[in-house]
Amino acid sequence: MATSNRPYLCYALAARKSARHLSRLYDSHLAPAGLSVSQYSILALLQKYAPLKFDELADIMTMERTTLVRALKPLLAAGWVVTERPDNGRAFDITLSPSGLEKFAEATPLWAKAQAAFENEVGRDRAIRFRDGILGFKLGE
Repeated sequence: MATSNRPYLCYALAARKSARHLSRLYDSHLAPAGLSVSQYSILALLQKYAPLKFDELADIMTMERTTLVRALKPLLAAGWVVTERPDNGRAFDITLSPSGLEKFAEATPLWAKAQAAFENEVGRDRAIRFRDGILGFKLGE
């Protein structure tokens, strides 16, 4: 079934507008910790799943390799993320450093405030449905 060619009906435009809005919301809350929401997400994933190979992290984040490299550079420069080459492989393992764990702990309450701000904006149930619809599954709230 064809959809009308009106820009405001475009799913991609709506998703991109929504993503930009959420990025601004989370970035403003995370600014006191000196992190963007993308950088916080990297720290959070590494805190939970490290060590990760570069390709594994890119896949989890659904990011192009070049975009992930740009996001990792300031985290590596700050010493919050470290890479190590294991003895048995060519691919680097990416992990959090002790200062990265501290940065993650500092930023997590700010991230929680961003979560609450979005829930206040759209309602908790709608926020959960929005997230679950994007992810394509339920996280077992």
